[in-house]
Amino acid sequence: MEISLPVIPIGVLTLLSFFAPYAIALLNHPGWKAGSKRLVAIVVSIVLALLVLIVYYLITGDIIPDWPMLILLAIVVVQAAYTRLYKSATNLEGRHGIGSEDRP
Repeated sequence: MEISLPVIPIGVLTLLSFFAPYAIALLNHPGWKAGSKRLVAIVVSIVLALLVLIVYYLITGDIIPDWPMLILLAIVVVQAAYTRLYKSATNLEGRHGIGSEDRP
C-alpha cells in the first residue's frame, strides 16, 4: 500500500495540532468525565484535519487521495500533543473552561 500525502498539508496539520490541546482545554469543562474530554479531543482533531483539507483544496484545487490517513494523523498528533502538554492544558481548562464562571 502506497501512501501519498502532500508535504505541505501534513506540515500545516502537524503545526496546528500542537496548538490544539489549548483549544481542547478551552472547550472542556473540568467536571466532565475523561471519556467526554477524550471525545472532545477527537472531534477537534477531525475538524482540524477537515479544515486543512478544505484550505488545501481551495488553494490548489486538488483533492488529497489518502485523506483518511490525514485524519488519522491529526488524531494521533493531537492526542500525543495533548498527552505531552496535559498539565499546562488542564491548568488552562481549570481557569477558562466553559462554565468556569459558575465556580467561585
